[in-house]
Formats: sequence, C-alpha cells, structure tokens
Amino acid sequence: MKLEGASGTLSPLPEVLSHGLVAVSTFGLLSFFCSSSLFCYLTWHLISWHRRSVVKAPTNQFLFLIYNLLLADIQQACAFLLNITALRNNAIIVQTPTCFAQGWFVSTGDLASSIFILTIAIHTFFSVVKDYRLPTGAFYCVIAFNWTFVFIMAAIGPILHGKDFYARATAWCWIDEQFSGERLWFHYFWIFICMFSTILIYAFIFFWMRRKSRSGQISNKGTHGATPLMILYPLIYTVCTIPLAAGRIAALAGNDVSQGYFCVAGTLIACNGWLDVLLYASTRADIVFAESPPGEETGLETFAFMGKGHTFGTITTIQGGGGVERTTSRHARSSGGESVDHLYGMNQIGIKGEVTVRSDAVDPAVHSRDQTGMTKFVVPLDGVENYQILVCSINSSPH
Repeated sequence: MKLEGASGTLSPLPEVLSHGLVAVSTFGLLSFFCSSSLFCYLTWHLISWHRRSVVKAPTNQFLFLIYNLLLADIQQACAFLLNITALRNNAIIVQTPTCFAQGWFVSTGDLASSIFILTIAIHTFFSVVKDYRLPTGAFYCVIAFNWTFVFIMAAIGPILHGKDFYARATAWCWIDEQFSGERLWFHYFWIFICMFSTILIYAFIFFWMRRKSRSGQISNKGTHGATPLMILYPLIYTVCTIPLAAGRIAALAGNDVSQGYFCVAGTLIACNGWLDVLLYASTRADIVFAESPPGEETGLETFAFMGKGHTFGTITTIQGGGGVERTTSRHARSSGGESVDHLYGMNQIGIKGEVTVRSDAVDPAVHSRDQTGMTKFVVPLDGVENYQILVCSINSSPH
C-alpha cells in the first residue's frame, strides 16, 4: 500500500518540525536518562536486598509500583527520543524499522504510564482510606494483568494490519490516520479513563483527609503545607498528557491540528518521565533511596501529602536491664492494621535482635521481664482473646 498525504514520508522536514522536534527529542532524551538511571538503581537495590535478606519478605508495594512506572516511562521516552533519527535524516521515513519502533513505543509507553499512574492512585486510596492492601500474590497478578493488557492493546493493530499500521502521524510515526477507530479504542479511550479516574481518586483522598483532620480523627500536623504536594500527582500527569490526547481527538473529529501544536504537545508528554522521577524520588525518597528493604508500612508514612510529621499511634518506653531505657516507636494506623516495634540502642546498648509484631489491635503491648532478664511482650492477635508471647534477648552491657 502506498502511503500519501499526512501518512507518507515527509522529506525534507518543514521548518516548524526542524525546530520543534529538537525540543521533543531533547526532553525525550532527558526522560530516558532519568528514568533509566533510577530504574537501574532500583533494580540493583532489589537484587542486593533479595540476596542479603535472610527472611525473604515481599517487596514494598509502593516501591514496586514506582518501579513499573519507570519501566513504562522508559518506553515512552524511547518513542520521542527516536525523533533524533528524523532530525538526522531531515525526513520522517515511513515503513522502516525505526518508524515501526517509534509507533510501538508510543502505543505501549503512553498507555502503560497512564495505567500505572492510575494503579498507584488506586493503591493509595485503599492504603489511606480503606486501610487495606492486596495480598502479595494478588498484587503481582494485578501488575501482570496491567502489562498484558498494554501489550495486547498495542499488538492487535500490527497483527491485523501488518507493517502498514504505523505510519507518519503528522509529526512522528504512530498509528496511520486511516485507522482512526484503533487510535480511539486501543489507546486514547483507556488513557482518558485513566486520566479522569486518577483525578477523581486523588480529589476524594484529599477531601477525605481534610474532613478527618478537621474532625480530629487524624493529626493535621504538616497537612497545611502538604496540599500543593498532593495536587502535583494528578496535575503533572494531566498537564503532560492531555494536550497531545486532546489534539489527537480533535484530529479524529476532522479538525485541522497544526504541526506546531503537536510539537508543543509532544514536548510536554516527553517531559513525563523526568518529572515522574523528580516527583516520586523527592516525595517518596524514604522508599526510593532506602538503604534497607522498606517495610510494608513505609509507603504510608512517606506519602508526602500526609505530611512527614503525622502522628498515628503511641510512643512506648521499655525498661531494660541495668536501668538503661530502651524506646520502642510504634507506628499504627488509627483504625488498626499492622504495627511494627523496633528496639534502638542509646549508644550504649548492644542489641541482639529486632522484634516485629503484627496485630490488628492498637493497644500497646503488655511487656514484662522474667528472672532470666528476658523481655516479654504479650500482644493480642487478630482482635481475639488469644495471646502470643514474644521473647527478645537484650544485652545491656556498654560497648
């Protein structure tokens, strides 16, 4: 099939594309570098944590969602990075491996980024509002389903129409304009669903937390300055994505959208990767740059719009041997859930072990010492009348 008009090879590039694609390629390169760097860093940490860990604990779900979002951003950045080829050739050449690769990465990268941003929003909703997280097996099934859905949506077109499916789409290679139905139902329909769902979820979380804060059910310490941080999550995604999506929908409706507009919209969406890295690495630094595997609760504490200083739970002081104090810090959600106790030395206490207690009760553990000097914790489990005694040996001799 011979491609003509807006779908055919464009040579030489008009001036608007010669200048506009420079910005698209530059920010695509920046997003690729930032996303790939953080992705490799997290890969190294995940592997090293797994190899060093004696007890194979599941990966923190917040961290693994960010990890998958980075993989989606890498594919999206690759798509716009490939515009360097058009600038070097001073032409957009269709029916080439480069054109096909660019069309494929646009399809997978845009959709995967949208789906994982929505998944992070849903996970945040259930963690913060419902105090619930999926079991590990179900969580990994959701991740697998997301990627399967993305690749199926991207593969249907090439399977049905072959190499002619990707052609020049005004300013770069993507789905040929004659396949307008595939553009809508295999791509932009799902992107708009993800976009509006993400906005609604974060808006609901924000107003829910405001209501809880005003009623005194959660601490409002730090929440006043956290408002703009929360808005950044859906705002960055929407600002980067909606101009290009709106331009494509306008073109589907028969409107003439200029090449200059697509260059501006392409520049914005090419920024998606490095902005995601900046956003999540700064607001969730305790997860992203953790030196040791973050626990299952870490995502809640580091979610920036909750405020670093939020106060859930109690602080309990435990007396050890020799009259030296040990302090255990317990962070628990106000409605129950898991709790974690850590024993810290006050520069003079040698700690032989760490006690981790999970229960559905928020009451402090009842503790005592026996004649052997062992510290005993009596903790109610699962809200029933059964009790379990955990024993931890503490060496109180100075170093």
